[in-house]
Amino acid sequence: MNRVGLHTKVRILLRTGMQTGVMLFALLSSLGATAAQAPDVVIREVFDELLMQLEVKRQDASLNDDSVREIFATLLNPRIDYLALARWILRDHWVNASLEQQTEFLHAFEQYIINTYALALSNGDKIELDVAGDPLLRKNTAVVTAGIKVADSDSIPLDFRLIQRDEKWLLFDVTFSGVSLARTFRSDFSYVAKDGGIEAVTAHLNRRREGNSP
Repeated sequence: MNRVGLHTKVRILLRTGMQTGVMLFALLSSLGATAAQAPDVVIREVFDELLMQLEVKRQDASLNDDSVREIFATLLNPRIDYLALARWILRDHWVNASLEQQTEFLHAFEQYIINTYALALSNGDKIELDVAGDPLLRKNTAVVTAGIKVADSDSIPLDFRLIQRDEKWLLFDVTFSGVSLARTFRSDFSYVAKDGGIEAVTAHLNRRREGNSP
């Protein structure tokens, strides 16, 4: 599939409720899981924590864009392996970038994830996650299979790919309906970076976050 076709497919999935599945990419950070916890247990507990925090905001009528961003920002940063993602997605563009350029990209990437995906949770749709047991374990990686339902939609299959770092499971990728989020980023960012390098990708993310780019 070419870059345009893949990007279009992802956008269609997001518009039909798959935002919430992708959002879980940004949620595996709330519970300080250790190596003693199985990856599927981590995901179940994080999802419960997410629903609890959203429900609290709904009950006190404070569930809005800002509060959803705050929830995601709190849960997000400690448990996504942004550094591994950046290296894998940008490849030589990351290696050849300065420390300042790398730092600016990571900040833009984090903010883009929060602003693009977290806000879909503010609509209050009913969300259910069914996590399968017995994750696939390979050395320091794990794949956890699940299904997600938004409101009355059919269950959509998800695969969570995690990496174990210093006794914590960090999320590296989410695949939904066969579409890998990390691979989608790699395809999109490589297309942007071919003419302007990492700085062009950072500017692209900032424009997308601010709503000035399709």
